[in-house]
Amino acid sequence: MACPDARPPAYQAAAGLGDRGQLDSFLTGFYYRGDEPWGRLGAAIAPGRFARVERSLRRRHLDAIPGDRVRRTFAFDASLAVERRLSGRWAQARGRLARWRTDRFDRTLARAIRETLPDAALIFSDVGSEHALPECRRQGVFAVLSMVHGDVREERRILREEAERSPEVFHLYLGDEPIDRGELDWLHERRLRDLELADRILVPSEHIAGELRKHGTPGERIRVIPYAADTGRFRPKEGKTHDDSCTFLFAGGISQRKGIAYLLRAWQRVRRPGWRLQLLGAAPRDLGPLAGLMGGVELLGRVPHGEVPGVMASADVFVFPSLFEGSAVVTYEALACGLPSVVTPSSGSVARDGVDGIVVPPAEVEALAKAMERLGTDPELRASCASAARSRAEAFDWERYHRSVAEAVSAGEAGQG
Repeated sequence: MACPDARPPAYQAAAGLGDRGQLDSFLTGFYYRGDEPWGRLGAAIAPGRFARVERSLRRRHLDAIPGDRVRRTFAFDASLAVERRLSGRWAQARGRLARWRTDRFDRTLARAIRETLPDAALIFSDVGSEHALPECRRQGVFAVLSMVHGDVREERRILREEAERSPEVFHLYLGDEPIDRGELDWLHERRLRDLELADRILVPSEHIAGELRKHGTPGERIRVIPYAADTGRFRPKEGKTHDDSCTFLFAGGISQRKGIAYLLRAWQRVRRPGWRLQLLGAAPRDLGPLAGLMGGVELLGRVPHGEVPGVMASADVFVFPSLFEGSAVVTYEALACGLPSVVTPSSGSVARDGVDGIVVPPAEVEALAKAMERLGTDPELRASCASAARSRAEAFDWERYHRSVAEAVSAGEAGQG
């Protein structure tokens, strides 16, 4: 399988396949095995300082992944580090570098497929479009695509609608990153090729499955496998009571793609004494027209990874009005913390309308405000949804995800045989 970054669904898929003896190799970017000689040296020379560094390194590690199966490509992360420092007149160079690292990873993956001839290849979005997936076709390898984003035709529609509906904040669609239409078109075309070449497509939400079917992808090629949360780390706060006060929490990239302007407008309608809105995540350097909507809003910024469960569990309602997602893991984490959720179908949440929270249409301020007000003014409803939310999260644990991914790949192998 292959995924260059540390997204939880990829690491958990590798762990699940490894546990079942189905993982030949996991091609990724930087990965901390924990037994590197330089790590032992650092721990011996400066144990205190290295312990702090290791806490960050361990975000690129999962104990359940067999370390001897991991194949690392450091160039991918090195290129990303350089790209983050390129802006302004270097923007074109940044784009070329992004294409180079993607193509290099794709070629490395294609070569690994050609040399090992696995029964199946599980490839995460965007990284096998030009070389690896065509190589699967040539070699008769069953190609499974894990689609971590929404359908690109839906995003194209959303971009058109947002440019007309909210032109004053359209430049914040990706937060601080400007929308480069050329780069976005390049990425969209890769994702469309992924859909054409994959034998099986794993999607994390029914919403995405419906979009694919609407655009002609046969239903038998699609498997819906929702993500999960670490229900051991993300837990409800002990002794929490539900009263007239209410803290609403948004967590994620603070951008218009996540519906941030609609959330802030809804907040201005419903805010009252004893109510708080917290934004957990990095805000754009220049809020522009959003600055006038920040009254009574607490910008928490980024917090250390280990502190996120505590911050989340201390809130009362999770609000995530995203316009375009795959299936945000943060929505599962909120459920695991026992938070009633106000979400859109586009968010990919498994929250059930009227049971674990309220599902609202995207980009509709009035519906969002009504949902927030309903949960904020009804402590009994919040308590009922909180209990249901925790149970819902426990039904969507990572072991279920492991099993579903393994079954999807195994079915492909059997079909090939």
